[in-house]
Amino acid sequence: FYENLSLELTDHKRQLFQDKVAQRTRHFSLALEDMMKSQNASALMRTADAFGIHKVDVYDKNERFNVSSGISKGVEKWLDTSFFNTYNEGGTKEWADQLKVSGRKLYVTALDEEAIPIDAIDPAVPATILFGNEQEGASPLIQELADERIYIPMRGFVESFNVSVSCGIVLHHLTLGMEKAGIKKGLVPEDELNTLIHWALRTIPNPQRFL
Repeated sequence: FYENLSLELTDHKRQLFQDKVAQRTRHFSLALEDMMKSQNASALMRTADAFGIHKVDVYDKNERFNVSSGISKGVEKWLDTSFFNTYNEGGTKEWADQLKVSGRKLYVTALDEEAIPIDAIDPAVPATILFGNEQEGASPLIQELADERIYIPMRGFVESFNVSVSCGIVLHHLTLGMEKAGIKKGLVPEDELNTLIHWALRTIPNPQRFL
């Protein structure tokens, strides 16, 4: 199926897709809880794409999540994004359980005495990195359900970065840690193929004719 779709792509786009899908990973994923501002949601999506993070999970209990393509540069087309919409305490726990499926660790950014520095994260262990909203951070229940709370060590007077800067620092640290450790966790072949199909359908004109 993809072979037929790829004939509709330019040589440049076909090669670009092959190059980028080879650099995608689900080893680390990004989770966003109740983002308030579209510019931050958009910047976080863009950051995930920049570091090859393929999976983004969104819990939007106040229905404010909105992506501005001007800020995201349209990367939402290339990401595997899931939305969870059971907005109660039981739903929050269910969402956390989903994020921790198959032994994945759930790390939540937080400012408290029990949080560990990002240097303490083992890059060999698959994990979801969760960021809460811009004003209050992750909800108390999510922080309680997380395997660890993490923070970025700082040397100045300020206690935190804005959420998009924090996301960039954490994802860069983790993906660089994978590279330094020689950990190669790309998409499995079936996932690569499905991703290429998805990207092609988002690119070619009138994709319905292939469905």
